[in-house]
Amino acid sequence: MKIVQRALVAAMTALLSLAVHAQSFPDHALKLIVPFPPGGATDTLGRILARKMGEILNQPFVVENHGGAGGTIGTEFVTRQPADGYTVLLVNAIPHTAARKLYPVKYDPVKSFTPIGAMGTLRYILAINNEVPAKDYAQFITLAKAQPGKLNYASAGVGTAPHLAMELYMRAAGIEMVHVPYQGSGPAMTDLMGGRVQAIIENVPLVPLIKSSKVHALAITGKTRSASFPDLPTFTEVGLPAFEMSGTWGLIAPAGVPPDRVSVLSNALAGAVKDPTVRDALIAQGIDPDYGTSAEYGAVLVREEAKWDKLIDEAKIKL
Repeated sequence: MKIVQRALVAAMTALLSLAVHAQSFPDHALKLIVPFPPGGATDTLGRILARKMGEILNQPFVVENHGGAGGTIGTEFVTRQPADGYTVLLVNAIPHTAARKLYPVKYDPVKSFTPIGAMGTLRYILAINNEVPAKDYAQFITLAKAQPGKLNYASAGVGTAPHLAMELYMRAAGIEMVHVPYQGSGPAMTDLMGGRVQAIIENVPLVPLIKSSKVHALAITGKTRSASFPDLPTFTEVGLPAFEMSGTWGLIAPAGVPPDRVSVLSNALAGAVKDPTVRDALIAQGIDPDYGTSAEYGAVLVREEAKWDKLIDEAKIKL
């Protein structure tokens, strides 16, 4: 009986300790790592998100920028932090999971992290310059198939999400275009408008150009039409359901964060995504707000890693 009693006491003590442990988290400031320099779209989004999550958790949520090497410097920094839930990383699933094949990183995009949750998906748009003789997607695909290797497409650089998106698209559509990589989206957009390249697949940087008719949009990713572009058909609508991709944004932390702390952070993320200010910020960045649990975001990362590993190998993409 004494052995049983001691075992029960020990179990109750452990449960009580766990409950107190969960209730006391967080008891000091947290850090949200943005793996890009200050001032950009990701940085702006991170600061809005951190502010709201800090309010929900009743603790300061400090944003730190660790930019460079396509986001891998900041990502690797997070792997060296304690797995206590006080450091989280803002990521887009596409470049995050593709990085292992493109950069000499020391981490695994899935195994080295604990998923906290998803906040929404980023759509991608296929657009052409106004000099291309195509009024819609059907005319463009006919033109591209008739001239394999004659049309050029721009990207923000080798291995970036727009580059990977176009490689995936060309395989699904059965066309061949020549890649012209730039040092960022800005120069790529300039040459697209100027007619020096014919096509691009991009997201946020395209929005003002489409709305001002400086470029012509043909199709958008997603299962349904975008509220921002209700007249723009999805790739499924134009007859290409095989091409579907979206950059799912979310938070991750170092591997090994206790489940109770993951739950606290994930619930705070869910509350932030419901906030009108945060939702407006997400939509402004071309992101459809959509909270996903830790398990759901973990599944996204596994799926995306397999997809981009396969594509990078097949297309022989190297930096």
